[in-house]
Amino acid sequence: MTEIKSNSENIIEVNDLVKIYKQGNVKAVDKIFFNVKKGEIFALLGPNGAGKTTIISVLATLLFLTEGKAIVNGYDVAKYPDKVRKSIGVVFQEPSLDGELTGRENLEFHTILYSMAKKIRTERIEEVLELVDLKDKQKTYTKNYSGGMKRRLEIARGLLHYPNVLFLDEPTLGLDPQTRRKIWEKIKELNKEQQITILLTTHYMEEADELADRICIIDHGKIIALDTAESLKSKLAKDVLAVELENVSNFNELKIKIEQLENIEQVKVVSESDQSQDMVEIIQNRLKKMGGPMANVSPEMIRQKMRKGMAEAMKDPVKFVKNLGKMPGSFEMFKYIPYESKKGIADNIEDNVLELLPEEIKAELIQIKKGVIPSKLSQDNILKINIACESGAKSITQVVQLINEMGIDIKSINMRSPTLEDVFLFYTGAKIRDEDSNRVKGIKEFIKMRKLRK
Repeated sequence: MTEIKSNSENIIEVNDLVKIYKQGNVKAVDKIFFNVKKGEIFALLGPNGAGKTTIISVLATLLFLTEGKAIVNGYDVAKYPDKVRKSIGVVFQEPSLDGELTGRENLEFHTILYSMAKKIRTERIEEVLELVDLKDKQKTYTKNYSGGMKRRLEIARGLLHYPNVLFLDEPTLGLDPQTRRKIWEKIKELNKEQQITILLTTHYMEEADELADRICIIDHGKIIALDTAESLKSKLAKDVLAVELENVSNFNELKIKIEQLENIEQVKVVSESDQSQDMVEIIQNRLKKMGGPMANVSPEMIRQKMRKGMAEAMKDPVKFVKNLGKMPGSFEMFKYIPYESKKGIADNIEDNVLELLPEEIKAELIQIKKGVIPSKLSQDNILKINIACESGAKSITQVVQLINEMGIDIKSINMRSPTLEDVFLFYTGAKIRDEDSNRVKGIKEFIKMRKLRK
């Protein structure tokens, strides 16, 4: 078979790529195409379950593609998987270090797997340890490493064999803000000083905005936008009006009403803001008061816990009840749950389980079970919306006037520049979702088997 080397400026080329998981007949990736230029930091941004990890797994030859073609460093991933593997480094979001080995021993084990000569591997281990600032911790067992140290060591391991491309799957997932910043600096350094092309996946808007030369927004296995962060923002709007509506009574009726704001001439799109932010701040403040190691839990980790809790509540109300109270602020979290989600819990919860709930929550769920939609869910209920428009200064008067005519109370209104989150919500129309557990489990098992075969 003749090798086909690409002369293109692109180091990654993906054409009409399809990946179908036969078990469950799930189309994880649906006819996508994109190119990554040499020396670029390219971000796949999307909700959990959008197909990001699947794409990296195919490009890293850990999964077979179903249809289409993918080229990495000039080699077809289906025809020359061994040559592709020699060209790439991979850091997946699931930790894979051996905690019973020291940092240096983990790296030495990896160089043996790559059949590196002893002299070369000794020199290279020294280089990568220096690169990720872990030389003074090389003799420490990795089970005693912090989350950030483990991530840096995994990046070092992916660099041992001088890869042309480094794949980073959710590189800062679960890390605190300070550690995340350190990882960002290392990624930039690898890209600029080591001349390594980096393809990373993330669902953190700030991370994609900070690092990527270009951003590819993906959802349900399809690419829905691809450009620089600045271009994506400018295409959406020049200004965003952030509006807080208070004393909200019927969310469903209100959402229908606020759609009328899109009829204002310069308004391009109206989207609901992230209602969980206030809840995150409440939980963070409680954790700080409690002190100890929990005081430094990052907002992202809290959001993940909240999303997981909501997913469990919808699937298993009993587990939801048992988990209530385990996380500081979990009772307050209930008032931020949308009516539709509360109805899902009410429809599935048994009376004996309902009795275990706090009185305030129980009373509201009983009303919902009876088919009653509360005329006022809470005096404190606030709906936050973002109105993207060509000129906030010209639109603000019309926006306020129309909202007042609807009989809706405005708590506050501010004008700001568009963010990547505004772009993301415009294109995906949804907040970050939890991944399908069966699909993720299948991918992880497949990757483990491939590692064992090596």
